[in-house]
This record gives sequence, structure tokens and C-alpha cells, in this order.
Amino acid sequence: MEEFLAADRYVFAIPMYNLTIPAVFKAYLDQIVRVGKTFTVGANGYEGLVMGKKLLVITSQGGVFKPGTPAAAYNFHEPYLRAIFGFMGVTDTTFITADGLNMGDALREQSLTEAHQAIKETIANW
Repeated sequence: MEEFLAADRYVFAIPMYNLTIPAVFKAYLDQIVRVGKTFTVGANGYEGLVMGKKLLVITSQGGVFKPGTPAAAYNFHEPYLRAIFGFMGVTDTTFITADGLNMGDALREQSLTEAHQAIKETIANW
């Protein structure tokens, strides 16, 4: 908890497992989402306490779950991560996704190349 709160920036690499996050990362989140530490309940409801921090999430997906695709409705990965970190007050978030990794070599290589470039650009401007 102290390590999480002391950081100014967060970088997580989180693969999609069965449409959402791996159980081990969910267990980590369960340790840091704590009333009085990362959120509070006030007169207006829930309020995040982790403010002014930046978050970079690098994700990987075997399929393609982007908005507008047939599988978009099955993407509980990014929406959940945005919601849980936002719940704690971390709203300056950047997501970089390497998707289609199990859909052939050409798409895999293109997606990884694009993700690597996006990571370089994001870090350079961070």
C-alpha cells in the first residue's frame, strides 16, 4: 500500500485473460483498494484519494476487442481497469494495446510494432 501511494506514476502490463484481467492482478488490486487509503465515502458518495498521478497500462489481447468490432461488447478488460483506478482517483490514464496476437503472424507483428512505437512516444512525453 505504501509503495503504491508513494509513486507518482504507475506502469502496468496486463494481459487479457478470459475477457478481463488475470486473477493475480485482481488480487493485487484487492490489496490497494482500501477505504481511508485510496478512496473514501463522503456526503457525495465515493471519492478517490489517489489524485494527480499518471497511469500507463500496456495490455495484450489474443483477439481484437476495439470499439466497433464484433467482439467489442466482450471487452471487460480496459473498462474495468479504467473504472477501478478511476474509483481510487487515478484518472490521467493511457492505454496501449497489442491486440490480435492470436490472429495470424501479420496482424501480430503489426500490432506489436504499433504498440512498441506508442510506448516509446508515451514515455518520451511523460
